[in-house]
Amino acid sequence: MAILNRHSSIERVKSLSGDMLAEIILRLPVKSVARSQCVSKNWCATISDGYLRRRLPLQLSVVYFPDGGSGGGKAAPRFACAEDAGAGGGQLVDRDLGFFPFLDGAVVCDASNGLLLLRSAGTARFYVVDPVTRRWAALPPPSKDARLSMLAFDPSSGDSSPRRGYHVINFTGRWRDRGGEVEVFSSEAWAWALPRDVDFAGVPAGSLSGSMHFHGGAVYALAADPDCVVRMDVADNGDLTCAVAELPAEASSAADGRLAHSGGRLHYVASDGGAGLKVWVLDDSSPAAIQWRLKHDVKLDNDEVRFMALHPEKDAAYVWSAGRRLVEYDLAREEVTGAWEFGGDGGKKKNRVVKAWLVPSSLYLSDSPLADDAHVHVQG
Repeated sequence: MAILNRHSSIERVKSLSGDMLAEIILRLPVKSVARSQCVSKNWCATISDGYLRRRLPLQLSVVYFPDGGSGGGKAAPRFACAEDAGAGGGQLVDRDLGFFPFLDGAVVCDASNGLLLLRSAGTARFYVVDPVTRRWAALPPPSKDARLSMLAFDPSSGDSSPRRGYHVINFTGRWRDRGGEVEVFSSEAWAWALPRDVDFAGVPAGSLSGSMHFHGGAVYALAADPDCVVRMDVADNGDLTCAVAELPAEASSAADGRLAHSGGRLHYVASDGGAGLKVWVLDDSSPAAIQWRLKHDVKLDNDEVRFMALHPEKDAAYVWSAGRRLVEYDLAREEVTGAWEFGGDGGKKKNRVVKAWLVPSSLYLSDSPLADDAHVHVQG
């Protein structure tokens, strides 16, 4: 009888339309959906379907360092994902990074949309780590030592394929008056291109900061003196062409400014050192008259906040508050719509969040985009 009932249940599931089945799955926690891929090949195929993956919500993740490591040494990087924030708020739950065998002594160079770029201290070895799928890849060594390294991965661009490529951009520190040497790794070619002398569109190399943002196939770097954004196209067999957009004049007095993207457009977000945020959007519809437009000027109900990220689809900002919580703030309605604190410590411990991003849940339900399987290491 149990066998007949189980058979009947399976047949009922098969009879559901794709839309109805998607509506059921979308109401389940993403973690449960990911685990259910192991039920059967048919169920795995259903969950991996592109139509379903495109409708799943974005997942909020952070990279942070616990302050005050034991013995006064530097604490190892930690990675956490946000649980759904209910009426009482949500939690940032750690994902174990112990599967990566070189974590001790590793230096975090960058993090980009769910992937981490690590480097073995004192060496030229780079690793790209996916904390969700517990996979990592050891990159071939670059030909030059890097002064600054950046990971460029944008899962929101391109087609719906879960296996999008990424780049690692190394600035070697061989500066010229208006440019410098750049070496780029492509995961699709699985090789470093030859180092190139790049003209930063007239901006002195010493003006470039380490505040960089990747979106839509280009790296955007903040620069000072002059206050501007340098855009560098990153593509295989490309020439790394650069262009410049001046920052809004009112932004020069801001205590802290960062780049972000939302709605397919580049934004500049500046804080006043307290609870104030100003958000500008870059209007590049007319190449002859690129300009910034002030979009929001808000004051949050906190003594001090640090901007972390914009929601890529809706009008919301994510800030790290002085109360040691990650807060989602609706910029249009000017109200808090979500809050998360680190699970297990009730917000009592002091942690330093360095990166936050929202990635499609499809990455949690698909193969890692790290590389071809020949280069990827998996830890169960």
